[in-house]
Amino acid sequence: MKKLILASLMLSGAAAIALLFFIVRQAAANREIEAEWQAAPVLVPQLAATSRLEIIPLYEEASGSGSLQWGHGVSYLIRTDSTTVLLDVGNNPDQLPDTPFMQNMQALGIEWDEVTRIVISHPHPDHIGGTKAWQNRTVAMGDLKLPETLGDRLLFVPTPVTVKNAIHATIPTLVAPDVATTGVITYPEVFPISLLNPKGSEQALVVHVAGEGLVLITGCGHPGLEKLVERAEMLYGQTVIGVVGGLHYGNAAAQELEPHIQFLQSRQPELVALSPHDSSPEVLAAFEGAFPGAYQHIVTGEAVRFPR
Repeated sequence: MKKLILASLMLSGAAAIALLFFIVRQAAANREIEAEWQAAPVLVPQLAATSRLEIIPLYEEASGSGSLQWGHGVSYLIRTDSTTVLLDVGNNPDQLPDTPFMQNMQALGIEWDEVTRIVISHPHPDHIGGTKAWQNRTVAMGDLKLPETLGDRLLFVPTPVTVKNAIHATIPTLVAPDVATTGVITYPEVFPISLLNPKGSEQALVVHVAGEGLVLITGCGHPGLEKLVERAEMLYGQTVIGVVGGLHYGNAAAQELEPHIQFLQSRQPELVALSPHDSSPEVLAAFEGAFPGAYQHIVTGEAVRFPR
């Protein structure tokens, strides 16, 4: 009995020490995150305008067609005047050689040759091709082996990966004449990934639509709506009038969402489209209600266009 009590005390003590370690480590990471946020980027690329913007969800949590693959994750095909960019490659939980986003490209009649750039928003499994890709610090595209499949395409990543010739672009970077990144913004990593690393890194895309303003396209939006919008506006000198993609609100209640909605309302946005992969139906409904004339749904295979 005494041995059992002693063992229980030792386990409790070890758990308490481990918890204290993670709390102290996260607090230090949070201070680093704030210091990094305050240090604004020095080099800002010149961003040209596009007359059109089309975003086709190739993999998302919602689907309007039974013939398309869908699930928890994000992959968007982005078309502008100058380029076609693939933002994230979604999830592949079954490790299929023909990945879900590629199956959907084929079903939608989109040729792989059209893609000129690949951008990874952040290295979470549902954005880089699955858990195995995350474990191996790579980007997985099934039978489309990297880097062989890249050809003349450029792959932009926010953190180092094992893919040869991938561009680790931490600063704001011009992906194409009319598509740029926000640069990497760090954030407190989500649990349980935070057990391995207390800081995450994410970048978003920014497109300047001629005569309108900036459209921000996010993967998960972990740094937060406010930081992403403020960074885009500071870098590219225009107002953000559109936000498309993940904002990681989860099951946030209405009162929690209100300050974020008010912040976005101050920009009088003309396009709002939240990803269902990291925000609940109630959150999506709250944003749709707040922006009735601007809101578009994100559904696998259905294009979001701006201007409409």
